[in-house]
Amino acid sequence: MIEGFDEPVDVITVFEKGAMRPIRFRWKGHVYRIKWVVGKWREFETNTPTRHFSVVDAHDNTYELVYDERRTRWVVERLRVG
Repeated sequence: MIEGFDEPVDVITVFEKGAMRPIRFRWKGHVYRIKWVVGKWREFETNTPTRHFSVVDAHDNTYELVYDERRTRWVVERLRVG
């Protein structure tokens, strides 16, 4: 099942070889450890660049985390329950 959201989230990232990689995030009072990043891409809608990350947590749920470069904020855009 895939659910759509657009909710703020706190994300901890690391920078490796000039690339951003999320490693943990806090959403709705829970902390989720990211097992792996399965995809990443950039979009430029309405001149607002965003970075998208498809990530998997320890329970095999897949989240789409989006970083808005203009507003410097993260949101959870989608969740697919394992």
